[in-house]
Amino acid sequence: TSANLKGPISTLCFSQTDDLLLVGYESGLLELWQHNSVVDHKQVSDGPITAACSMPDSQFAVTNMNTVVVDVWKLVWNQQCSKASLVKVKSYKVKTQMVRLVYCSLLVGVTFQGELRDVANVVKDEWGNTNTSWNQSVSILSVVRNDNKSVWLTGEKNDEIHIGFFFGMGSNAPINSSFSSITMNSGDNEQENKKRSLITAITVDQEFVVCGDEEGNIWFNQHPDISSWSEKKPAHLDRISELRLTDRNIISASYDRTLKLWDRNTKKQVGMFVCGGPVLFLEVNPRKPSELVCADGQGKLYSLCWKD
Repeated sequence: TSANLKGPISTLCFSQTDDLLLVGYESGLLELWQHNSVVDHKQVSDGPITAACSMPDSQFAVTNMNTVVVDVWKLVWNQQCSKASLVKVKSYKVKTQMVRLVYCSLLVGVTFQGELRDVANVVKDEWGNTNTSWNQSVSILSVVRNDNKSVWLTGEKNDEIHIGFFFGMGSNAPINSSFSSITMNSGDNEQENKKRSLITAITVDQEFVVCGDEEGNIWFNQHPDISSWSEKKPAHLDRISELRLTDRNIISASYDRTLKLWDRNTKKQVGMFVCGGPVLFLEVNPRKPSELVCADGQGKLYSLCWKD
């Protein structure tokens, strides 16, 4: 944990290939961490870093709120391999601000309205390089890596759960035809007049879907009928902000300042950590699923690991 004078954190991103963590701040500061220490930091904008994603070859794509540009930064070591620095290797001008970035054989940006765009080819063929399936209809809650070439997207609309799947086949494949989605009812079959609480987090791994709401409940689809849902289970005292899945665990983070680990099979709680403020961001290390980082509303960054 580190007490922070740098202000609120606005994005976290692990490298898929190296032992690196990129931290973006609302102040426009970027930090690169390795083995729990900062190896480089750069003031890259005067507005909040809104999104970042890992790319091959020790690169990260990063965008901020004040410009419609996506920059690609690469970690470069000096000749003695004693000092590393972030070097900007590319800048892509985009038409709209991106609120999420994801790399799956090509660099895809997600706009606030829910459009998917091919960041590198935004000029050539606007129609082929934009997917508007969820535009202004579905509120996107997570983008979950499936493999090197594909991701799941989850979202919510009118208390329905939307699950999307996007695959990329290199930078020349049109992305308007590489996205498909389904709608699942949310399992909320109570009386219609009872106020339904807003779904605030969803994650997915293969056919397993876990949801959380603003009241701190979590629920999931069941085996073998994966279109049926468990009862809602009060997991936290406040809004669920993030959900993650590993092979063994469900990880939930909440505005109630806690992060909890649940056994994926039994659904029993197996661990808990208390942060200083509401937990806003959570990322699991893709190379070591028993390690995670989270950031709270006080700007504190926590690095946690556990033994399975």
